[in-house]
Amino acid sequence: MIIRGFLALAVSAVLGIGTLVVVNNASNDANDTAKEITRQSLEYQKEALKDADAQTKAAQESIEDAVDTATEQSGADADAIQEDVAEQIDAATKQIEEATK
Repeated sequence: MIIRGFLALAVSAVLGIGTLVVVNNASNDANDTAKEITRQSLEYQKEALKDADAQTKAAQESIEDAVDTATEQSGADADAIQEDVAEQIDAATKQIEEATK
């Protein structure tokens, strides 16, 4: 009878220790999985920020190029307009001078 009690106690202890080991391993696996998911999420966010930064810089450079081009074109147009106006004034002045001779 005493042997059965000790045997039952030993079997119970083995089952309890086995259960603790299994639960501990499962907990460690769950922690590792959570860490990996967190690491992947942070890596994704880091890449997304890099991409967004690159797109922002590209858009800003494109806008700056467009502004520079428009500025250059408007400057050329303004010079051409000024020359045309000066030519028209000179032509009108010549006509007035010829008419008043």
